[in-house]
Amino acid sequence: MTEFFIDEDFPCNQVEFEERFNTEQACRDYLANMKWPDGFQCRNCGHNQRWISAKGLYICTRCEAPNSLTAGTVMHGTKKPLTF
Repeated sequence: MTEFFIDEDFPCNQVEFEERFNTEQACRDYLANMKWPDGFQCRNCGHNQRWISAKGLYICTRCEAPNSLTAGTVMHGTKKPLTF
């Protein structure tokens, strides 16, 4: 079995969690930083420029490929908001 470690400053309790992730934007910012720690990079062409669609998809300015923050996570494909 592979061991899993969170090696970043992650909330230690529910109060800290709710304070840190209290808005949809705070959740999106966190996911973007985890997915692209060195800045956005298109999964299709590797380009680093993007715009954000009304649905929250990161669209590459070169190839126009949609890049989802939740792809590959437990939230993949959900229509639910990131906050509770």
